[in-house]
Amino acid sequence: MTTRPAYRVEVSRLLPVDAEAAFARVSDPRHHPRWVPLTRYDGPTAAPAPGVGFTMVSGPGARRGRAGFVDRMTTLQHVAPSTAEGTVGRNVVRKDGPALSGTAGLDVVPVDAGRSRVVWWEEVRLVGPWPRRANERAVGLFLRAMLAVTLWRFSREVCSRGRG
Repeated sequence: MTTRPAYRVEVSRLLPVDAEAAFARVSDPRHHPRWVPLTRYDGPTAAPAPGVGFTMVSGPGARRGRAGFVDRMTTLQHVAPSTAEGTVGRNVVRKDGPALSGTAGLDVVPVDAGRSRVVWWEEVRLVGPWPRRANERAVGLFLRAMLAVTLWRFSREVCSRGRG
């Protein structure tokens, strides 16, 4: 059986906060339920690090502990950016199923001392006997909308809380 290629979706947003501060917030999955609609975090209380697994559960009752869409992930890469050196921060996770497989990541690009660009991307496929075109359409439409809302909420939080 051949594995279908992953479908890439990418959304980015320019933020009025330095890359280090943006990365510290957005790359930590413990904070994602504040921005990702209808989602809860199930995982360790420690900050993300390579090899550490966690689960996000999404659905109408997920935040109240009910069952939902389970997305298991393992952190593969977690490298902070440096505005001074102009290096991009990168957090990459592997999607371990049961419904999605592939990788997802956050790149935080320093723009200048007070601004950064956050790029959230996913290269995923639905697990199961889905036709390729249905897979691309379903994954692409859903993920693009979810990522756009998530980064909009994150941006709103950053702007309302300030730069720290």
